[in-house]
Amino acid sequence: MNEYTIFTINIGMKESFSKRITKEMEDSFRVISGDENPLHQDDLFAQETGLGKFKSHVTFGMLTASLYSTMAGMYLPGKYSLIHSFEELSFKKPVYVGDMLTTFGEVIEKNANLNLIRLKISIRNQKGELVSKGKMKILLLK
Repeated sequence: MNEYTIFTINIGMKESFSKRITKEMEDSFRVISGDENPLHQDDLFAQETGLGKFKSHVTFGMLTASLYSTMAGMYLPGKYSLIHSFEELSFKKPVYVGDMLTTFGEVIEKNANLNLIRLKISIRNQKGELVSKGKMKILLLK
């Protein structure tokens, strides 16, 4: 876990990490969220209703987006972070069980008076395809 503070973090700093999406992650997220939509668990339903766009059931978008919390809480800035807000968040391509996702973060703004940074964030799959992107504000507690 990184321990950047408002004094040690700088514009242009970048971090990334990778994580494979598993069935167990989906099952846990389903229990936590209560989202029982068949798009997220029934391969045939996803293929039929997605008009051929989906190869199987689609991972929860918010499970994918939860990796942004990991970015803030573990990497950039790490220990002293408190997510303030998401200015933008979009999903560009479906994610499936087995996909290896790499999450990227880059500091694009720093306001030392407010102890606040802005990150440009994105997630790409193992093929390098953009699956999600956005911007988030993070308060630094130290």
